[in-house]
Formats: sequence, C-alpha cells, structure tokens
Amino acid sequence: MLLPEAPKELKPRARRRYTDKYFVIPAIIWVAVTTQIPFLVTIVLSLLRWNLVRPDQGATFNWFNNYAYFFWDNARSSPEFWNIVLQTLLMTAYSLAACSVFGFLVALMLDHRIPLINVARTLVLGPFFVMSTTTGVIWKVTILNMTFGWYARIATALGLPIREFISESPVMLNAFLFTWQWMPFFVLIILGGLQSVSSEVLESAELDGCNWFNLTFRIKLPMIVNHIGVAIMLGLIFLSKEYGLILVTTQGGPGKSSYTLAYYIRDQLFSSKQVGRAATISVIMVAVMLVLINFLYRKIQSRIELYD
Repeated sequence: MLLPEAPKELKPRARRRYTDKYFVIPAIIWVAVTTQIPFLVTIVLSLLRWNLVRPDQGATFNWFNNYAYFFWDNARSSPEFWNIVLQTLLMTAYSLAACSVFGFLVALMLDHRIPLINVARTLVLGPFFVMSTTTGVIWKVTILNMTFGWYARIATALGLPIREFISESPVMLNAFLFTWQWMPFFVLIILGGLQSVSSEVLESAELDGCNWFNLTFRIKLPMIVNHIGVAIMLGLIFLSKEYGLILVTTQGGPGKSSYTLAYYIRDQLFSSKQVGRAATISVIMVAVMLVLINFLYRKIQSRIELYD
C-alpha cells in the first residue's frame, strides 16, 4: 500500500515529517497489542470474584469489591496491604538511590582508556546477565550461609559478631541484592552517556584550568542528565517488579516483612488461588508505577531545562 502523498505546499522537511509518521504506525500497533490488551484483560480480571480452589463458584463479577478489600475492608482489620506497599517503596527507593550513586561512580572509573579496561567493564557488567534466582541462590548458600558461607567464616576469623541478615534485616538485604543485580544496568547506560561527551569540550575545560571535581560534576554530569533519567525510570520499573531474589532468599519472611507488591501478586495467585485479587494488585502496582514515573520524568525534564 502506497503512503498518502504530502501536500505540495509543505516545505521539504515538513513533507518528510508528514510521511515519516506513517512508518511509526506498525510499531504503535505492535506495542498496543502486546501491552495494552493484556493490561485491559488484567483490569477485567480485577473485577472478578474467581477462586481457583472453588471451581463450583465459577468466575463472577463483583466489580470493585476486590479494591475495597485491600483499601478499606482488610485495611481496618489488618494493615498488611499498606505495610507491603511501604516495604515495596522502601526497597525500591533504597536500591534505586544506591544504583544511581554507585552506578555513576563506577561508570566514572570505567570511562578511561587504560590497559585491560574492557576486561574490567565485562566483570562489572557480569551480575546484570545472571538470572535473579541464580543470584539469590549464590548469596544465600555460598556467601550468607551461617555454617559454611564466606561471610560467617570471614567474620569468625576477624572476631566479629555474626548477624543473620536474612531473618534480621530482610528489607535491607533485599535492597542490597537488588542493587548488586541491577547496578550494572545503570553503569551501562551512564557509561554510554559519559563516552558520548565531546572530547573537545573536556579538552577546552582542562585548558581553562578546570579541576577534576568541576569537570565531573559541573560539565560531565549536566551533559548526561538525560541518560541518568532514562536509567532511573527504567530501573524503577525493573526494581519494583523484581521478586525472584525474594523468592530464593527470604521467601517474603520472616512472616511478610520482606513482601513486595510483585511477590504479593504471586502469593495471592499461587498460594491463595485468588485470581481477581492478584489482578487487582497488578492494576494498583501499574497505577503506582505510572504516577512515580510521571513524577520522576517531570523532575528530570525540569533539571534538563535548567541546564539548557
């Protein structure tokens, strides 16, 4: 099928934009089919009363009763849902801040032309390519095991007290593991931004007597704010939906002290067999993430406009 012809009175650049927009239509359709249709199905499921343990009851519409269950009914008798929301926000905020700060610092160290720098970059990016469940098993069994783990042996050799992080500090432990797993992703994006900074700008700054601190935080950092913003927004999505590490380390415990919304969805679906409630939490989680992403996007855009 031929593309519609642009009006002849348009300038060449405007004519090109007029026709180029039609090449985006297949991508828009594909994204709509693969993301929006499943989300609409999830919204429909969230309006159902569907317990897989009771097939005799079937799936019936109870409209917004699932939302009322989490926001009002269950909230009055037990603050479980709100505690899980708070734990999700805390784990995500801690790991997101750590990934941003340490990712930027590590990217600075890797932004040099020195011998074996490619080997160093490969080693730093390694954890990102390891499955989250494998990462959890390695840390739980090999490192944090109180009997034969590295941590217990090193602490005993140094005469230090041994803490059971898995049971005593599950939120901080999961935030640390999230950081270890996803910080290479931040390094990858930020390093790409640093390497795109014009060498002429840096050489001019050095000739003007600019020291390392000013060169880094007043020249490089403002020029890669957009890259950092992309890393933060994508990292927010990835970190908030991570549950493989929780599954193989703390399993949400002790009790539900290390549950996140993503893990709570799994619990409602596979343990309680409540399809409608699991879909309800999914919709709530998407809504919360959209609000946070929109907030971060506006903050980052205002920062970019300030530098411009």
